[in-house]
Amino acid sequence: MNPFEKQLQLGRELFELNAGAMRRMAELDADSFRTFVETNQSFFARLPEVKDLPGLVSLQREYGETVWNGAQNALKARGEILRDSMGKAGELVRGAYEATVEPAAEQEAA
Repeated sequence: MNPFEKQLQLGRELFELNAGAMRRMAELDADSFRTFVETNQSFFARLPEVKDLPGLVSLQREYGETVWNGAQNALKARGEILRDSMGKAGELVRGAYEATVEPAAEQEAA
């Protein structure tokens, strides 16, 4: 495979990697949004049960903790997707670099 074909192959592999990562992030965002809506519905349904101010504060605190934990989990999952994608991209680039540089060094030595 000549260097031009190797670069095309690298570009194709990076595109597929990035498209897969974006797809997983979109799925994660859809799940996060769905969970957020369900959480809001759940706490809104419990609102009529509140009879006093301490009960309202307690419900609000529970809601805030639930939303915060959901947001943290979503951000951690997003970070894992990005970390995985960046690691794989680095491997692809290193592989393409080594495949291009080693033959060139051998040609110069000959």
